[in-house]
Amino acid sequence: MTDRTPRQDIDAERAVIGAVMVDHRNLENIHLKPEDFFLPIHDQLWHMILTEARSGKPFTALALSQKLISDPILGMDASYLHQCMDAAPYGMTEHYAGIVAGVARLRRLADVGIRLQQSAATAAWDTTEAVLDQARATLDATANEASGLRVRTFADALEAAIDRWSSPKGKSYPTGWSELDRKFNGGWHPGQLTIMGARPAVGKSLVAGCAAVAATSYGVGFFSLEMKEYEVVGRMTAASEGIDLHHLNSCDLTEADWTKVARLRSKSAEWPVYVEELSRTSMAQIRAQVRTWKRRGPLPLVIIDYLQLVAPADTREQRERQVARIAEDCKHLAKEFDTHVLALAQVNRGSTQRSDPRPTMADLRESGGIEAHADNIILLHRSDEMEGEIEFIIEKNRHGETGKINLAWRPHFASVNSMASEPGDFRYGIA
Repeated sequence: MTDRTPRQDIDAERAVIGAVMVDHRNLENIHLKPEDFFLPIHDQLWHMILTEARSGKPFTALALSQKLISDPILGMDASYLHQCMDAAPYGMTEHYAGIVAGVARLRRLADVGIRLQQSAATAAWDTTEAVLDQARATLDATANEASGLRVRTFADALEAAIDRWSSPKGKSYPTGWSELDRKFNGGWHPGQLTIMGARPAVGKSLVAGCAAVAATSYGVGFFSLEMKEYEVVGRMTAASEGIDLHHLNSCDLTEADWTKVARLRSKSAEWPVYVEELSRTSMAQIRAQVRTWKRRGPLPLVIIDYLQLVAPADTREQRERQVARIAEDCKHLAKEFDTHVLALAQVNRGSTQRSDPRPTMADLRESGGIEAHADNIILLHRSDEMEGEIEFIIEKNRHGETGKINLAWRPHFASVNSMASEPGDFRYGIA
């Protein structure tokens, strides 16, 4: 390599491309742009891989070789794909991706140096200050690009806000309960975290299942860390089609039930709904799964059942700090993927010993960090005096009103219904 040859690492580029073809999951933790690759054929091939991934299509060597027939890359044939696969590393994909990204930044820095040298050689003597200002701006822009920083003025932010305000109701998705939609300024908002807490057996998983059914029209991912997959599906089926949950749990369906199941089987084929049964999973694994779902299309709502069952990143930390980090990661998840995260949480039983047994934010287990990071906190309450009803206690609402909402409780059909009958209300458990 001569001094004038741009920095490059062709072997690392080939290794990264091969790694994602061998195992699609490797792409989830790699954040390279096509222009990060030095070789033009690698640039174009990476662009093709990203395009196929965003479309939900496979990008194996076989799939890409077929793609190259209709969309050829000059100077490359399908046999080169197998050379890349042969170069794929085992367990070191992120290391080689780091090399590609780092060398790309050095090339950009070298380009800046050349431009500055040319500017210094040709500028007039009385433009020195202007040349220096331009040099500083160019260096700052290059450094910000490398580190992911940006310069954002108030005027820039105001323009984005005006675009948002110009929308009739802003960007929101109905929860399925018109009373809650009014409290939340239209429903679930992307980028926000809602914590829904309750004591064991009050019904938080059942309520979450109803929220998932209401989201079948726009997209939802459901992480079940407590219930089995068939239990989640059973509750959603009961709520969606009005089937007695006991019939589903006992595998004793009537002819009418089977007719409803057949109807659900047909219409659910088009639902953008995902259910993932996990046990003691980490937020990193949840983030990777959400990234995979997002490649298939929009995902306005992500439900996690429940927060305290997520495995902590550091098992040596105190429990309250672990839960705080998980809540913080849930908020980051919402912002990173432009989705609304509904995270369920356990509430201590201590509230049952008080004269007013309704839970408060202080009753959330390991609650300090949860309160700080949540945009909204809903606590659920039921009692013998509230036959046929469940209470949503909105303890925190960063962008609207707090207060209480009473809804109809129909556990036999795994449903919680609005007392009203408005267009935004989903009629859970009513065929």
